[in-house]
Amino acid sequence: MERQNFKYYLAMLPLFIFAGTAVAFISQSFSSWGNLTKNSPDIIIARCRETPETMKPNGHMVDTQGWIISNMEVVSVLKGATNSGNVKLGSEYCPRQGEFYLIFSNYHDGYYTSTESYRFVPLGLQFSTNMIEGVTLDERIQNLLERRLNSLNQQMKSEQEEKQRLEDGLKN
Repeated sequence: MERQNFKYYLAMLPLFIFAGTAVAFISQSFSSWGNLTKNSPDIIIARCRETPETMKPNGHMVDTQGWIISNMEVVSVLKGATNSGNVKLGSEYCPRQGEFYLIFSNYHDGYYTSTESYRFVPLGLQFSTNMIEGVTLDERIQNLLERRLNSLNQQMKSEQEEKQRLEDGLKN
């Protein structure tokens, strides 16, 4: 009986190896925005339709194995597949409902993938495609990166002020 179980598990080993590699994804380090723009088959602006569930009702984390499936709405295609409307996107990044994102991705088999989190550039809750019309792809990317940088600078200033208030409160 044990010999039959061993043969069964030995026969199933290639399936287990294939299944394990099928859920893995290759992560690359950031090199430059120019390389990312050039090497990304699809670049989109999308709005998150709902924040993906990463916590169960009992408070435990959902085991996503680092892969989060998000419901997104493509509002503008800057490069590549012209799939507008509601789409699925797989990534290690967890977007928030209602927020817009510049996403460097790859469309295949009916959904977008955008493995590394640096491929997501948050654009905030308000976004108009007017700011990127009539300019080249590189200019669009530059405008969107500048928008994000300005937002981060403002956020950092506000958080520094809050940090100072908290430190002052702890001194008393």
